Amino acid sequence: MKQHIETWVIRDIGLTEFDHWAPVIRFGNRLSIRVSIIACIMVAAMLVCLWSLNVLRNPLLHDITIGCAITVIVAYSLTMLSSMYMGYAVIHLARTRREFQQMSRTDMLSGLLNRRAFIEDISRVEHGHLLILDIDRFKQINDRYGHLAGDDVIIAVAQTLRETIKAPHLAARVGGEEFAVLFCGLDHGEMMQIAEKLRRMVAGRLIDSMQQTISVTVSGGIADFTPTRDFSAVYAAADRALYLAKTSGRNRLHHERDLGRSPQQEQPIYGTLADRGDAAFTAA
Repeated sequence: MKQHIETWVIRDIGLTEFDHWAPVIRFGNRLSIRVSIIACIMVAAMLVCLWSLNVLRNPLLHDITIGCAITVIVAYSLTMLSSMYMGYAVIHLARTRREFQQMSRTDMLSGLLNRRAFIEDISRVEHGHLLILDIDRFKQINDRYGHLAGDDVIIAVAQTLRETIKAPHLAARVGGEEFAVLFCGLDHGEMMQIAEKLRRMVAGRLIDSMQQTISVTVSGGIADFTPTRDFSAVYAAADRALYLAKTSGRNRLHHERDLGRSPQQEQPIYGTLADRGDAAFTAA
């Protein structure tokens, strides 16, 4: 009996997402009604017992009516008030949890997805295109203008990514000056068009930093996801295409298809995505 009552009273708790006030009010109202019904049954049972002992001075129906009316008001009000206090605390915890989850997935400098979040989101992809972008001669920017200017460059490139790459596509900062883009639901031509637009926008953007105007370019390597290739294989192909773009003049994009037509088949110098940290800088 006790288990059935508990299930009936609180069965919605596990099914309700307490992230804003509307579900809290709905839950509080349902809980208050159920508690009021149980309280009325208990009061009515007590009054019947008292009536059987000849303790009541008024007719039984009269006392049950008055007792249940008072019980409904008190039980509903107290339960609803308690639900509101509980809901406020749970909403605050839910929002805090979402903020922490968002922070754990976001690169703090660029505002894009960080390396770990990007790998998690991309690990289940079977179809799509992976673009790896690297800021050209980034070490020279740091040496000439300072690391604060380097940070401004990263922020500017990230802003260009946000302006160009929209859902369902993903953009992330996966290394010091390296970014990654996952294109979803596009054919080869559409993907290349957006990728080239992104490259041109970065090259045409003037960045004001440290009382200087800086312009940068990016090089990129692209590889395709297929059901038979895992993430490591796709990333390795994109990394080799990026190396080809770097060694063939920078400020350009190369697809993995270009590797077979190039006489340069050296190993890329960048390593794997899993090996690099967000703060690592390369001297490309």
